[in-house]
Amino acid sequence: MSRSLRAQAAGTPAPMPGWWLAVCGTAAIVVVAAAALSFPGQGGLVLGPLLAIPAALAGIGAPTPRRPLAYGTVMLLTAAVLAPFARGSLLWIATTVSVVVVAAVSAIGAVLSGPGKQKLANVTPAAEKLANVTSVAEAVRRALLRPLPRRVGPLELGVVYLAAAAEARVGGDLYEVARTQFGIRLIVGDARGKGLDAVEIAADVLGVFREVAHEVYTLAEVARRLDASLARRLDAGQAHSSRPHEEFVTAVLAEIDPCAGSLTVYNCGHPPPILLSRGMRDSRNGHGSRNGQVAPPVTTVDVPSPAPPLRLLSLGDCSGAGRTLGLRPGDALLLYTDGVTEARNPRRRCYPLAGRLTELAGTSTGGIRPDLLERLRDDLLRHVGAPLDDDAALVLIRAPAVWGDPAPQPAQATAP
Repeated sequence: MSRSLRAQAAGTPAPMPGWWLAVCGTAAIVVVAAAALSFPGQGGLVLGPLLAIPAALAGIGAPTPRRPLAYGTVMLLTAAVLAPFARGSLLWIATTVSVVVVAAVSAIGAVLSGPGKQKLANVTPAAEKLANVTSVAEAVRRALLRPLPRRVGPLELGVVYLAAAAEARVGGDLYEVARTQFGIRLIVGDARGKGLDAVEIAADVLGVFREVAHEVYTLAEVARRLDASLARRLDAGQAHSSRPHEEFVTAVLAEIDPCAGSLTVYNCGHPPPILLSRGMRDSRNGHGSRNGQVAPPVTTVDVPSPAPPLRLLSLGDCSGAGRTLGLRPGDALLLYTDGVTEARNPRRRCYPLAGRLTELAGTSTGGIRPDLLERLRDDLLRHVGAPLDDDAALVLIRAPAVWGDPAPQPAQATAP
């Protein structure tokens, strides 16, 4: 690979071509020679101001101010050497001022416009195509995974999404929240595979969830509707393709009732959520403190028997896929995808999410840190030490300090 191509790959400006350096050098030689030849003339040194020309030429297209400043320095030294031969102080002053001003202006121009123009000139078709793909992927991510509100009813929400490829910015992980008359419902899922196929499946699941979450009475029925819609879509696609479709979506559905202070979970082959209870400074609770910090109890919200993933619900027993428990004021629920728990460090050890939560979530007041998601994201990236192999999503829901003041409920519902 040539030097200029290596510079483009590294994102640095390519050096100036040799012919341009030759032109600048030739101009310097010609100017100095013309100034020297003017000594015997009656007019003395009349071509001194021409010493500013090489600095101006060196500043054209220069990626940094070093080249015009270097030429300006050389020409200024030349002017100092030729100054005794000049007849008249005004000519010496004009020569010096010309060289200094032109060199300074050329250097400033290189700083202001050189890097940007050089970058544009060095953009290869592949780099331009990658930039276009990245911008399209960013638009797709915003349309597919719309930013969740920071607050839904009395609950506070936080989201962290890490794409496996920085250029892709979107994958098969999905999440959404809906405020319904049955409670506040959430879904976090992971479409099998990567690339555009996974993105398309995730988009279909989110579209159906946004509709049926307001219409059906139970999370089991929400899951059944999602399963049926996904099966119809994939079966229709398989009829027009010779390649067999093996796509499915693991998902966990959650419903929080602010009036009753309850949490219902329905798991379809997805990693179980984690419940963080507000820590207490009572030694009887079995949770000690270290350095004045109280670690909140961390509980995995398992169901008796998870259902198969979406599109495969008919292949298993779904009777034990749901569970209801209390959600106390100040508690928090963390939903995530397997890209978090399967993230490996250089020693091929998976990220210990539950154990790290115990340490990262503790505060000196017995509550859960407000910056828990940011700390968890940074800790995950430090554990991996490299770009993630799979997309990862984290959704944290915080219960209020006191339950109450339920929100008005929208829409009609299908009878149970």
